Amino acid sequence: MPRGMPTAEGLLLVAHGSRDPRAAPVAHEVAAAVARLRPGVATGAAFLELAAPTPQEAVEALAARGVTDLAVVPFLLSDAYHAQEDLPTVADLARSRGWAVRLSRVLGPDPRLVEAMASRLTEARAPEDPPLDAVVLAAAGSSNRQANDTVAEVAADLGRLLGVPARCAFASAAAPTVEDAVGDLRAHGAGRVGVATYLLAPGFFADRIRTSATSAGAEAVAEPLGADPEVAEIVADRAGLIRV
Repeated sequence: MPRGMPTAEGLLLVAHGSRDPRAAPVAHEVAAAVARLRPGVATGAAFLELAAPTPQEAVEALAARGVTDLAVVPFLLSDAYHAQEDLPTVADLARSRGWAVRLSRVLGPDPRLVEAMASRLTEARAPEDPPLDAVVLAAAGSSNRQANDTVAEVAADLGRLLGVPARCAFASAAAPTVEDAVGDLRAHGAGRVGVATYLLAPGFFADRIRTSATSAGAEAVAEPLGADPEVAEIVADRAGLIRV
């Protein structure tokens, strides 16, 4: 850092990355929203693969802005492989510059995400539609059983919030599938089943969830969480940024 440049507090939001061009802008939008929430904090987004900038490139950009105190926040909902293996490497990359670095936990679970998903379901339906009879919380799925168990807990929270039976489902790597979860609820008398998408951004898994839910007879399929204001607030909280 050039002599005389003021130091800055920074936040680096690290996402998995996707080939889908709709995905990366969500992380950048959330990073920008955090900057608006916490003026004076230099923010940026990076991707582990398939999209730019890389963590190395993002750290260099933050260094050019005078950052020496960095919060690394996983733009992930579940504490699975990428959070456990890749994110510590990103934190070490920043520490190698002599920075003070904090690595936060993932964004989920959090009651604010449950409320945001309920809002997404409301947006997916017309105001005059009758209430849903049941809900499925659909996630990408993981080989990490604990991560999948956490998704089941979030599904139960969503069901309690909406006052309807709830099931979890997965687009890959775990059971039940979205088709099976929707079908099970319909077989038990739920005529109107909504599907909440427990993903942060659009892309392959979101499209698969929508296709599977629709073919199984779901009445409504919510959009991913996206750059919801609640998501930005959770990111800021995970980073431990001081309100100003």
